[in-house]
This record gives sequence, C-alpha cells and structure tokens, in this order.
Amino acid sequence: MSTRKRLEIPRAFKPLLSPRRYKGAYGGRGSAKSHFFAGELIRRCRSTRLRCVCIREVQNSIRESVRQLLIDKIAAFGLSDFFSVLEQEIRGRNGSLIIFKGMQSFNSENIKSLEGYDIAWVEEAQNLSEPSLRLLRPTIRKAGSELWFSWNPRHETDAVDRFFRGGPQRADAALVAVNWHDNPWFPDVLRIEKESDYASDPEMADHVWGGNYEIVSEASYYARLIAEAERQGRIGDFPHDPARPVDTAWDIGIDDYTAIWFLQDDGVQVTAIDYHETSGQGAEEIVREALPELQPEPRLVAPALSCVGRERAFAYGEHYLPHDVKLREWGAAGRSRALTLMRLGVKPIRVGAQQGPAERINAGRALLPLMRFNRTKRVMLGLSRLRRYSRRQSATLGGFAGPLHDVNSHGADAFGEYAVNCPLIAPKVPAPRERPRLQGGVYLEGPPVEGSGRRMVT
Repeated sequence: MSTRKRLEIPRAFKPLLSPRRYKGAYGGRGSAKSHFFAGELIRRCRSTRLRCVCIREVQNSIRESVRQLLIDKIAAFGLSDFFSVLEQEIRGRNGSLIIFKGMQSFNSENIKSLEGYDIAWVEEAQNLSEPSLRLLRPTIRKAGSELWFSWNPRHETDAVDRFFRGGPQRADAALVAVNWHDNPWFPDVLRIEKESDYASDPEMADHVWGGNYEIVSEASYYARLIAEAERQGRIGDFPHDPARPVDTAWDIGIDDYTAIWFLQDDGVQVTAIDYHETSGQGAEEIVREALPELQPEPRLVAPALSCVGRERAFAYGEHYLPHDVKLREWGAAGRSRALTLMRLGVKPIRVGAQQGPAERINAGRALLPLMRFNRTKRVMLGLSRLRRYSRRQSATLGGFAGPLHDVNSHGADAFGEYAVNCPLIAPKVPAPRERPRLQGGVYLEGPPVEGSGRRMVT
C-alpha cells in the first residue's frame, strides 16, 4: 500500500494554479517547469476524472514523451495503486486518461479525436510550429479546458513566444518566467554545471540557464547588445507616447523587402514603438498600410489603424531614408522615390549621405544601449531582424566578409539609417543656412551636417 505525499511547488508557479484557458511557464534549465506541470497533471487527474494529452511537435517514440516523468511523479506522490501505467497511456481508477502525441501526426481530420480532452500540455513548446499551434488551439474546445505550455526560450519569432510574449498579455492567459533560482530544490550537480557554463561562455549560459533568447552566433552584429537590453528590462511595455512625434527610418526595396522602424526620441533614449515590413508592394500600398494617418482623408482611414496593429494615430516628425531615394525611380511615372513618397504625404524627408554598411553598423552598436523596444509582435519581428543580422562567410579567405544580405538585412539597414542620424549618439551642429537648390528634382537644404551626412528634402 503506497503512502500519499503532499504536493509542494515553488512559489513562482502560484499564478498557474488558478483556472486559465492558457498557461505558460518559460525559463532556463533547472527551473522545474516540467516537474510543476507533471505534478499538477497527476494531482488533477487524481482528484477529477480528466482526459489529458501530452504533446510535442515531433514524437517518434514514447521515449521522447514526458511519460517517464509522470511515472516518477506517480511514485513520488505515493499513487502507484491509483494509476495504471500502460505502454501508450496512463489510466486512473476514476476514469482519468493521459495519452502522448506528436503534433506532426495530426491533420485537420484526425485531430478531431482530441475535441473532448480537458488538458493539453505542450512540452518543449519552443519547437511547436505556427501551423501546429493554429491547429491545436481550436481543437481543445471543451468547456473549462486548458492548454499548458512549458519551454526554454529560443527565438522571439517562435510560435509560442509570439503567442504569449509578442504583445500585451491575454486576459485568458497566465504566464510565469522561472529560472534555477526559483527552484528551491535546485541540485548541487546542476549548480556546478551552471557556474562552469557562466565562467566559460556567459552569453550561452544566459540562454541555457537564464532563460534568455539564444544568441545566434559570433557572426551576429547586434545579438549580444540585444541580450543586454533584455537583461536590463529594456524590452517590455513601452507604448507610443502621444505627446511626442514619431520618426520613421526606411530601407526601400522594389523587388525586395521594404522595412520601416517607428521611433520616439525623448532626449535621453529612443523607443521603438512599431515596425513594418512588406515585399512586392508599391509606394501607395506601403504608405496606406504602414502610415495610414498620411492619407488625404484621415477620418475615413482612421478605423484601419487597428488593422496595422495600432490603437491610435501617430503624429510624425521626420522620415529618414537612404541616399538612393533621391535617384532611383519608383513606378512607371519615372519619379524618384523621394518625390513619390512626398506626394503621398511622407515629409519632411531626411536623406542620408552615401555610406557603407560599416558606418551604419557602428552607429547601430552605439545606439542600441540607449534603445527601448515595445514588446509587440511587430516590434519583436523587427528585433529578430536585428538579432539575426550577421556577417557572411568568406568562401576564399575564411572568416567573415561583410554583412550577409538576407531577409534580416532590410530591417537592420533601416535601423542603421536612423542610427547614423540620431542626435543622441552624435550631437549635430546646425549647418549655415543656404538658399535651397534644385538637384535631380529634389530640393536640398545646405551642405551635409558635419559627421552625419544628413540632407533635408523639403
């Protein structure tokens, strides 16, 4: 006859004990995330007749599931006489059932078998794909049903991170961040490993043990600076301030991505409040979607602000664009990109001098310690572009040879365009005012400001 034992949990998990549709626990190794959910699952199946499914994105065999962890919890709680452990499932004397599945084995038809389940627990949820998450959520539909997620953060673009951490927290969700120091039973053997990892590779240890996003590689230009911003709490709830103008910074692509950052400078730091990227669109479509306030009849367009992820209109300051905006044409009319944008209401435009990527990267590195990022899905997408902006491998000389041009470089170039002009990192001395002169259909005011390469299109 087994002796039942009282379930004890770390204090950090207390918010997950109340009923919620979605429950999430994320953090580093040794934080007891899996142990908490396993214990809670066994406790609830003991007290109430439930049907539960334990899910991973891919599960090639039962050994890859949390089955053994649940067996260990049954033994630890003294409930071996209550639960019957079978090869593919665990059954309780009260009719409770726990099964184990991989999401890649489901499609829109056979996933209907889970419709009557009470709890779905997704372990290693950082590996859950966006299609799998979309398929699972409406399937677990029983009244009072819950979806649990436990994961070690990897990338901010992972589906589970975008769902739980990509914007304001959902009212129907409970989320906790837990790490080794939240686990009162953190073992000495793991403590020794943790200290060794921090001594040899602090950035990687911060991912493995500290629960921060993974730093891409040594080739990344900005990953460590972004990890520092995360540690310092500069990635969080920093919404639009209606009392300050919003500046934009662009990288324009015709057959490629166009990226736009939306930023506010308060004289001490810069806050990224929004980000937009698109491909294959013309100027009119881009401005209509990304800057709807600039349309001829804003009263008619204002409701569309919610469609682009904003609750209120922006009052714009300046728009920073790269040097080729004065020269390259946009569309069949033969106008320069600058004139095209100005006709759509994007003004005043500040056009940068021709600079290489090294200047933008150095300016970006200087600006990032002064940056805050509003944790919305759109800003987190832009932040992921910065995190993954990296050097390309040299095929002939070995090592690295300049920036890699890929999907991440457009957002990084737009950010760099703002950085080289930002007064917080390089205070500018106003140039003597000259009579505006016409060049290539664009009026330029004065010579470039010393050290900035800025010219204003009026």
